[in-house]
Amino acid sequence: MNISILLRYSRLWKSDVRYERYRSDVIVVSENISFVNLISAIAAKLDIDELKKKHRDQIRC
Repeated sequence: MNISILLRYSRLWKSDVRYERYRSDVIVVSENISFVNLISAIAAKLDIDELKKKHRDQIRC
């Protein structure tokens, strides 16, 4: 079974529950994905170079 995960990124957190002027995208992953592979999938979708850590966005679960 696959799971769709909605990503919201590239703007400002106004509070713990409010995020404004964001972009959104979806990744589809297996329900058995490991945490490390999930982070890699998110990084790939957001064009983050995991080795150089050039892009810093907060990831909220």
